[in-house]
Amino acid sequence: MKLSPRHLVWVNLVLLALVAYWGASTTSTAIAAKLTPPPDIRVSPPPPPLPKEPHRPATYYAAIHVRDIFNSTKPEEEKPKEPPPKPTELKLKLWGVSVHADGASSRCIIEDLTTHKQDVYAMNETVPGNATVKQIEWDRVILDRGGQDEILDLATPQGGPAVKAAAVAASPTSSDPHIHQVSEFQYNIDRSEVDAALDNMNQLFTQIRAVPHFEGGKSTGFRLFAIRQDSLFDKIGLKNGDIIQQINGIDLNDPSKAMALFGELRNENALNVQILRNKESKTMSYQFTNNQ
Repeated sequence: MKLSPRHLVWVNLVLLALVAYWGASTTSTAIAAKLTPPPDIRVSPPPPPLPKEPHRPATYYAAIHVRDIFNSTKPEEEKPKEPPPKPTELKLKLWGVSVHADGASSRCIIEDLTTHKQDVYAMNETVPGNATVKQIEWDRVILDRGGQDEILDLATPQGGPAVKAAAVAASPTSSDPHIHQVSEFQYNIDRSEVDAALDNMNQLFTQIRAVPHFEGGKSTGFRLFAIRQDSLFDKIGLKNGDIIQQINGIDLNDPSKAMALFGELRNENALNVQILRNKESKTMSYQFTNNQ
């Protein structure tokens, strides 16, 4: 669309009027700013300086360490370690143990040195001296005596005539007249040697160790180990690893039965011991003779 000269004049006049108005407004504002008095500004004086903290000892800051702001939960303090149990002062002697993994089946043979009586004890049973069997280990028993743990160590063999009497006889291959090996699993033993061994049961139990043997969750006998060289058990052909299952047809599934059988040997003329050796069943036969 083309504007005529008449219209173009009117447009220019309007634009000039707008420019004149903007210029007048800007000038008026600048003059008003110059003529307006500045506001009354009051500045407060600065605060006094903070007093300097005095020098304090290191103990003053110990609360920071105790509070431990980086850990919301304070760790428990370590309890002092209890001293190891002391040897018991009771007049007792430990002559043998039968240890099982579950603990409840373990047994120990303890002698009351005052009455010279031996008995088989299980876990939590009371022994002479008003102490309780708390734990049975390979070479000792832990007794609970009045809330305090005490140790009863396994007796060690002593030298002298007692050992000689309990050892009984020489090996089957020697010329000792008290024990004769008839075959691989058959022996003849002088009755006097058997009686001498039974008279010193304390020493006898230090010559061998036994632990219950289980099959299918049931006790089927006792496995022998730590048989002392030249001991009675060594000389009558027993070996480490043998599992004694029966004696004269009686199953050995409890230590008390074994103790009872030992007491009955004085009245027996023969002894048949069924063992398991290298997974093969064998029978050891012993004949007791009255040779002088």
